[in-house]
Amino acid sequence: MKHKFLIVGGGTAGWMTATLFQRAFPAASISLIESDTVATIGVGEGSTPSLKSFMDAIGAAEHEWMPRCQATYKSGISFQNWSITPGYTEYFHPFFSHFDRDHIKALEFNSALKRNGKDVHSHPNAFCYSHYLANKKLCPIPPYSFPFEVQYGYHFDAGLLGQYLKELAIFRGVEWQNAHIKDVVLNENGEVSHLKSDDGAEFRADFFIDCSGFASIITKQALKTPSVSYADALFNDAAVTILTDQEEEASTQTISSALPNGWAWTIPLKNRVGNGYVYSSKYSSAKNAEKELRTHLGKISEGKEARHLKMQVGRSKTMWNKNCLAVGLSQGFLEPLEATALALVQMTLTRFVKYYTAGNYTNQYADQLNHDIASAFDGVKDYIHTHFLTSNRIDTPYWQDCRQNSQAMSDRLKQVIQVWFQNGNLAEVLHKTGLDQHYKINSWIYILSGMGIFPPADKLSPPSQDELAKVPIASIEDFFKRCTRNHKTQEEAFSLHLKGQPVEAASSETKNALEQLIGLGFATSS
Repeated sequence: MKHKFLIVGGGTAGWMTATLFQRAFPAASISLIESDTVATIGVGEGSTPSLKSFMDAIGAAEHEWMPRCQATYKSGISFQNWSITPGYTEYFHPFFSHFDRDHIKALEFNSALKRNGKDVHSHPNAFCYSHYLANKKLCPIPPYSFPFEVQYGYHFDAGLLGQYLKELAIFRGVEWQNAHIKDVVLNENGEVSHLKSDDGAEFRADFFIDCSGFASIITKQALKTPSVSYADALFNDAAVTILTDQEEEASTQTISSALPNGWAWTIPLKNRVGNGYVYSSKYSSAKNAEKELRTHLGKISEGKEARHLKMQVGRSKTMWNKNCLAVGLSQGFLEPLEATALALVQMTLTRFVKYYTAGNYTNQYADQLNHDIASAFDGVKDYIHTHFLTSNRIDTPYWQDCRQNSQAMSDRLKQVIQVWFQNGNLAEVLHKTGLDQHYKINSWIYILSGMGIFPPADKLSPPSQDELAKVPIASIEDFFKRCTRNHKTQEEAFSLHLKGQPVEAASSETKNALEQLIGLGFATSS
């Protein structure tokens, strides 16, 4: 049926909506309005593997979009100084690889032994293939002759990605207009009738997508959709960013470093490095936060401009309200600790396509979508909260309060933490609470083991020879190191991009990318 969608707001979220809807609703009319007087946030410059699924679904090849967006490959996130336990001051949260299906069992076995007081190797880095790739700055795409799946994400310039998607969408037929929306007019049923710009123009549609950022001009301002705050669990509400010069050889990992009043990110692009400090304004002023970030960066930040941001941490109570869908910052915000912003955008869009089509262009499944997206936001919130609850830093009031903030812990997260300390069945409690829907058991073992949540070293006893033999660490490390010899360096991959060539030819057995994406929904790091 002929249908008109109107997207309000550009940026990455708006243009992701436009490009996906252009593919998913080929008979529909799709328009996007954005104002050149409203700046986009453009801070989230890292992704999970879900972005690759999205780009495949809209037919954007890596060797086409990555050079345009100064993008690099990403194998995972290195968390540094979140724990002060010797041997656990750094750990790597990887993206999933074919090998992890077996080696996570070895890590799970050893972590259970260590929680029972046995002195065995239980640091996750040795068990994760992507960690070995990141350490050598290798492109995570395996060659055709090495037929094993390795998931990966990207680092990219958010502004350039939005511009690339904009050009692609307009080329494919999406209508674009530059206008500043002043009023949202509702009809007698409380639905959006039309929008008015500051020059008096009116914009009508059957369905509206609110990508207007924190302003949320339709969802919050016009429809008065209530919000759910996460401020009790997640203290951070501000950020300062500084761009520095490019690395001599771009890394393939994001670095998250704990600082006195929050944490700092390091995101390597081809032409520069994005740096930022997410902190709590209750514990630090903007001036002090900038000073702490510059101290952390050292000389490379000298003479570089700083940009300050405020953040609203939480989500909309409903994302699909009447004839409007909130996407991106207009639906909610979680600090970018696990780079989930675009994954949540993608999940919202793919679920909407699925439910709107199934409901014959009606609101029949609006409640189901709202449940799914709210659950995803809450699940990510719980996982991010775990980082702060399990950190044993007590060097500042900020970290002391984060560690003692158990009253803000959700009931289901309490069960997970309790089971870990009691050495119970982690998989069972994750499934029972639903926390495995968005972060599988791998991710929970990575963080809890990586933070060193085990008995003190002086309370550990030697394992038996039989227990040691079950997990041959030296053999695992040797296997992974030999496997990495099959991968190109990231710089070799970039050379192929510049020649207009893919790193590896796509498999002929790949299913229809769009259908696969709609069925996929939300892909997290493991």
